[in-house]
Amino acid sequence: MSPLWRDELAIFVSPRKIALARRARGLKGRLAAAAEVAVAEGSGSDPNPAFTHLAQILTEPTWQNANARVVVADAWARFGMVPAPVSHLDDAARRAHARYVLGDTFGEGIADWQVALEDTAPGRTAAACALPRDLMAAIEGALAPARLKLISVQPWLVVAFNAWRRSLPRGDLWFIALEEGWVSAVEVIDGVWRRIHAARMSSDSNVEFERMQALARLARGPGSGGARIFVEAPPALRARAQRIGSDLEWLAAEAPDGGPAHELALLRRACA
Repeated sequence: MSPLWRDELAIFVSPRKIALARRARGLKGRLAAAAEVAVAEGSGSDPNPAFTHLAQILTEPTWQNANARVVVADAWARFGMVPAPVSHLDDAARRAHARYVLGDTFGEGIADWQVALEDTAPGRTAAACALPRDLMAAIEGALAPARLKLISVQPWLVVAFNAWRRSLPRGDLWFIALEEGWVSAVEVIDGVWRRIHAARMSSDSNVEFERMQALARLARGPGSGGARIFVEAPPALRARAQRIGSDLEWLAAEAPDGGPAHELALLRRACA
């Protein structure tokens, strides 16, 4: 079978949750299967339990023999904005420059991580993301026995933003993606990413929501241009946060087939 006509499998892996959506190739690209599975023993500091569980799931024929796009939790990624180099660089040199910038922020521990860099016009800053090589090896180890061809690996922040991109207004804004235990935020100016912040959430989620409220007030302050703040979050987090106030604008995806699978809804939006 031609790779162009293979089914496509979108996989979301986080410390405590795995979601899968299989899209049958063809003129209509219908949804062939979808599932969401909890990972009880998962940990933000150790991706191995989640990927061991994923490998077990992929022994089922339903998920095998397809092209695969993998989305990983932001807790396992490191983000940064890379200034434009003073001279023209080829792709390898640009990635080396990005690795240096990320290393200056996060330390030598990411020296052997895999770095992906946004493709931007010359002279503009670019978003960069680094993923541990052990995590990349875990992805490949889980996919290979299931005859899944890896097409891309992206962090949740990128996929969530792309899923909502068409719904966001023009102008300056902040986009915040919440997961259980993690928050990622990107400032967008004239349609371009300018700043990225990512951090572990406080055990008291109300503290984080109040911080976002403060960010909203700062963004709407004098000289800010009235930047709006949009938040993408699972229903449970969204319900708790909305009780605090209305300065934030909440993005709610419809769950597939009326079910509760939040990540599946966004995977389908992003991969359609």
